[in-house]
Amino acid sequence: MPYPSNVDKKRPSPRAPRKASADRASSAPTVLSALLAWHALHGRHDLPWRGDHSPYAVLVSEFMLQQTTVSAVLPKFRAWMELFPDPATLAKATEGEVLSAWEGLGYYSRARRLHAAAKAVIDRHGGEIPDGEEELLALPGIGAYTAAAILAFAHDLPAVALDTNIIRVLARWASVTVPPTSPEGKSLLHKAGFALLGNGGARETNTALMDLGSLVCTAREPSCEACPLKPTCRAESPKELPVKPPRPVTTAVTEHRAWFFQEKRLHLECSEGPRWKGLWILPELGGVTPSGRTLPTMTYPITRYRVTMRLHPVDQPPKPGLRAFTADELTSLAIPSPHRKAIGKAFQALKALKTQKALPRTKER
Repeated sequence: MPYPSNVDKKRPSPRAPRKASADRASSAPTVLSALLAWHALHGRHDLPWRGDHSPYAVLVSEFMLQQTTVSAVLPKFRAWMELFPDPATLAKATEGEVLSAWEGLGYYSRARRLHAAAKAVIDRHGGEIPDGEEELLALPGIGAYTAAAILAFAHDLPAVALDTNIIRVLARWASVTVPPTSPEGKSLLHKAGFALLGNGGARETNTALMDLGSLVCTAREPSCEACPLKPTCRAESPKELPVKPPRPVTTAVTEHRAWFFQEKRLHLECSEGPRWKGLWILPELGGVTPSGRTLPTMTYPITRYRVTMRLHPVDQPPKPGLRAFTADELTSLAIPSPHRKAIGKAFQALKALKTQKALPRTKER
């Protein structure tokens, strides 16, 4: 069953507007100074991708941070940069190596697009990530936001990288009362961003806005009294901004998968997609007859679905096309997180059952 994934749409980001509103433009130098002074004291300066402004490091971090928390990305980014320190090394890697290094971040299509982007950089640009918007947008997996992030963070060129945090700050500061996903909302946010940017450095300004949204201008409980933008902020009810579009309906889905564990080996199949293409997963139960035993269920979210995975032990020979792996081999295999967690829970349950059966029984008096 295909579950659609979110992608960075390939729409050119608006250029810096020729004119911003008079009050926004006139107040920009003072506001920007206050913002940068706050950031110098309170910013997240220890993030590893902040110390490396190379276009490749920015590209990797932006792909990883899409729909993923900073805490989850931190160890993965460091390990990735050791394995694939430049586009050439990444381009030469196999898809299996790339997916294995990506494990734990989810949305594996991002890893494939990053891999494809590295190959395109080698083929089209001699291994150098370009600094032009059109060239960046032509690379696989790079849309308006990622292109703006590379321009701002790597090249310090005028661009507003509208991630979730920056959108929230600008929507409140400029009182943008239309959804940020609408054409009008995007236009107003860019105008506010460029008005604030002024002639300042795009890298420093975007970084400060991002940290302000993460640390002060938060979604649920903004600390307005501690905000350097408070004197010029137009938001009357900050918690109500940005305007949220209707939430998509979550659909419950149940998967039935087979547990072929024989001769101390677990049999898995290589997914042909559309989900988890190239990763090793538990096979679908299909028409196979289960043994009747049960294993713990696994529930996980993916896009707008809430999936319940049920594992059914099977005593008959494995289906054709499966491959057997020992427990040690599973540790280095590219397996999507929900399936790895399900496998771990199943092994724990089987171990507990085995221990329980081995305990001596007390005689009844």
